[in-house]
Amino acid sequence: MKKVILAMTALLLLMHPERGRASTGDTVVIELNNKSKILVYTEDRVALKDLEQYDLNKMIKDLNSALRSSKIEKIELQDDNGKKYLKDTTIIFGEGSSAKTKIKIGNMELLVDADEWEDLDDEWDDDLPVRKYHYEEESIDRTRHYFNIDFGLNNWMEGNSFPDENNAPYAVKPWGSWYFGLNSVNRTWVTGPLFLDWGMGVSWYNWKMQEAATLIEKGDTRIEFNAPPASYSSIKSKLSAPYLNVTMVPMLDFAKGRRKVKNLERGSINFRTYKKQGIRFGAGGYAGYRLGGSTKYVYTENNKREKDKNSGNYYLTNFRYGIRAQVGYKGLDLFAMYDLNEVFASDRGPAGSQGMNAITFGITL
Repeated sequence: MKKVILAMTALLLLMHPERGRASTGDTVVIELNNKSKILVYTEDRVALKDLEQYDLNKMIKDLNSALRSSKIEKIELQDDNGKKYLKDTTIIFGEGSSAKTKIKIGNMELLVDADEWEDLDDEWDDDLPVRKYHYEEESIDRTRHYFNIDFGLNNWMEGNSFPDENNAPYAVKPWGSWYFGLNSVNRTWVTGPLFLDWGMGVSWYNWKMQEAATLIEKGDTRIEFNAPPASYSSIKSKLSAPYLNVTMVPMLDFAKGRRKVKNLERGSINFRTYKKQGIRFGAGGYAGYRLGGSTKYVYTENNKREKDKNSGNYYLTNFRYGIRAQVGYKGLDLFAMYDLNEVFASDRGPAGSQGMNAITFGITL
């Protein structure tokens, strides 16, 4: 909790630089080609002239050589005689074991390189500049980890049709039957434009009945969709089921993981937003284990609003598995999923049904 508060304070400090004094520092961006830039920040012109003492070419060569080895926490560059370029020359690369606070959600990242509240508190009054710059990031990590959110609509199908085509009592209302998923995802580069998205997450199915006047009940042998008492004025009826999932989707990313980065930096605080480049698509599979189940029925009786919520398995299958397709272009990602097994256990679905499979589609944030 302390680190979350620290991160939120950092974001406020970053977004309100007027709390600090104006800076007279200079920033120079040197564009070498369409893929490389050197950004130099100095407090004044005199400090910029001092950079002439550094052998930048040798630094870059040694850095490239070091990056080809295993993951590095710190590189202290040395010249051919075993001496540092200058007494204070140290390049820090990667996270290593330092106590940085990093929060990543979707295409946003907040990084705070401060250990204590007092460190950030001091920066409110320090003479620190706010730097804004853009650059294109190459996909150099073998595996990159991030969090995302799936948000969309779900329904269920009988064979090749939806139940509402036959006015079935278990027909689902397309708008309002929400699907929501929280995912921890890894993207591993395989070769060329081929990547593998894999990870775990928690998701919720919410099937809202087309006809609000529907009582969802667990019968002796199967789930039942019954009419409520005549005195009820029905408002809403739905069935929900959460699942713990694992997912594996091979992806073709023709931009090879490149992203455009917008960076906002002040002191020990760094806030970045990423925008993916090019087109990408893939298809793979998933499997999930049910964590629970519940129904909600909202109605009025005698001008009094009532809400009945009940928990149970409702003959929902314990395991789900299916296929997932993803497609994206620049900052937009879409997904679709289809369960290959039925929503309810064998011969436990509603009377008259011919097997019901969940289908979902939406956007990934």
